[in-house]
Amino acid sequence: MNNEKNKLLIYGATGYTGKIIAARVKKLNIEFEIAGREAYKTQKLAEELAVGYHIFDVDTEYAWEKALRDKTVLINAAGPFQFTAEQAMKACLKAGVHYLDISAELETYRLAQSLDSVAWEAGIQLISGAGLFVSYDALVVHLSKLVSEPKYLKVGFRHYGGFSKGSVLSSKNIADLGILIRKNGDIINNPDPKSKIFSFGKEEVECMPTPLGGIILSYKSTGIPNIEEYFSLNLPAIKLPDLTAENLPDGPTKEERAAGRNGISAELTGKDGRVVKAYVDAPSGYDLTPLSVVAVAHRILNGDFKVGYQSPGSAYGEDIIKDIPDTYLIDNNA
Repeated sequence: MNNEKNKLLIYGATGYTGKIIAARVKKLNIEFEIAGREAYKTQKLAEELAVGYHIFDVDTEYAWEKALRDKTVLINAAGPFQFTAEQAMKACLKAGVHYLDISAELETYRLAQSLDSVAWEAGIQLISGAGLFVSYDALVVHLSKLVSEPKYLKVGFRHYGGFSKGSVLSSKNIADLGILIRKNGDIINNPDPKSKIFSFGKEEVECMPTPLGGIILSYKSTGIPNIEEYFSLNLPAIKLPDLTAENLPDGPTKEERAAGRNGISAELTGKDGRVVKAYVDAPSGYDLTPLSVVAVAHRILNGDFKVGYQSPGSAYGEDIIKDIPDTYLIDNNA
């Protein structure tokens, strides 16, 4: 089903986060279509949204060609991304369509990085990690401007809202990598991982060493040679039999998401030893991700993009955070 006016395609729109993304796009009156591999779910959602749809498996090249024919940008919301990112990226490169995904998997960032020259030739912007890491990266870019030569970055991420089934599956891919950090420009395993206390305004939170997106994305944005990342999980008050994908609900309810907020706290040390700190106060994860990726897609649809492999920060700097509703960068360095 084609409509020449539709410029955005959401693949994986019937998933937990995909549905929230689609609802956000609809609210902004952006013309779009949806796609997925499950016929009934895709058709049903398309009818609810009154939009066109495509049903195909991620490996079906000719179907990608048809679905992307009249599109400007793709949002890939179908995780785990180790199974979808490469096919979707290559389809976008072939079609000349800008690519976004909401992956938190470091390998997909590396994949996007490896396709930089091809993306340049295709004239498209390629961002893997255009969800939670949009505000994260904006925070790092902001701090990087406050010291003359940024050297050491430490970031603590406080997640609220639990996990969707897709995130649980993706988290295994992250955990298998070990505790990675960036040291003197290279990514290595942390030889001595220790917890660290981060300040989120009035709240002090202990966060554990965890490889997140900054060791690739924020390095792309700022070139800071030493990056360590930490994570703290704040689950809503729901009882779960265990944290396996089979036993989890699809994801937290709207009410559960609204009951808490995400926080990203960062401290950056310059070559001269000066330390600057700031944090982001944001909606809980499964609200922040859709708000963020749609903000980036909206920029692209309005002609604001940089060709090649980009991170959110390298493409849009710290200003992109202003496009994300109910999200605030708080700087106490003045």
